[in-house]
Amino acid sequence: MDPDDLIHAVATSRTLEAQYQRAQMIADFNKERRREQCRVSQKIFRERKKREQAMFEATVQSLAKEVQQLEQRKAELVRYVPLQHILAHQPDFDGGVPARLTRKYISMFKNGYIPSKRRASDRQERFLHAFASYDIVYNGAIGVQSILDNWVRYTTSFSSVALETLSCDVMKTDDGAIVRGVTRSSLKMNRHSIERFFPNCPEVLKPMLIGQVLTVVAVMHFSFNDEDILVQLSGRGDFTSGLLAILRNSEDVEAVLAKSRIIPQITSTPKTPCKPPAPSSSTSSPNQSKMDLDFIQV
Repeated sequence: MDPDDLIHAVATSRTLEAQYQRAQMIADFNKERRREQCRVSQKIFRERKKREQAMFEATVQSLAKEVQQLEQRKAELVRYVPLQHILAHQPDFDGGVPARLTRKYISMFKNGYIPSKRRASDRQERFLHAFASYDIVYNGAIGVQSILDNWVRYTTSFSSVALETLSCDVMKTDDGAIVRGVTRSSLKMNRHSIERFFPNCPEVLKPMLIGQVLTVVAVMHFSFNDEDILVQLSGRGDFTSGLLAILRNSEDVEAVLAKSRIIPQITSTPKTPCKPPAPSSSTSSPNQSKMDLDFIQV
């Protein structure tokens, strides 16, 4: 057969066309079936992963709740166990809830307290009201507001206030925890702060203090009740060493500290008795003389 005739016969053959169409239909069917199988497999896979994720999240939530319950139980038990017994079983004990609250407080007020900055001050106030008892004994006064008032007193007097924690240790855990915090405050002095806190400072010494940063190391004691609420706060700060580092003369330091007003005057009698401030050292050495310190020193 002539090649052209053969090509024409193949091109016009209904049998071959039918066979081609049948093969094409089978290929399309198999392709669609594989697609459907793939979609079904993917759907099954996604549903299985979704169930696994839901189970995983439920397990995490359950474990988180269990951990929280165990932490609460641990905190409750710590309140009734003497510190030495806790350290015997857990040498790396971090102090529990009272120590964490103390560190949080210092962090919250590390740059002072300015009521006009509402977002920051609202957060500080909410924390303080949750952290301390409404009738907390503080520096010869009663109540949370006395703490806030004294923060305002310091923050608005000095050009800048910066506080940091040097150490934070639990001294007692049972029957109300006591936390001892050693802190360092950096107070940048100006004429207003000198006149307010050191009213008897000789005029000749004021230029030597204005613009200087007064560094005060303080030892604070945070006393908590059985529910980890702060009920009493006391502390002593070493203003003498900070002034001596600036003035370099003990007599000048003594002149600046004469009748100083580091502790605000209490204008009303507290409704409940409070522990009097510890007496100052009887020695005249400026390195050893320490004065009672407000909470701002934390």
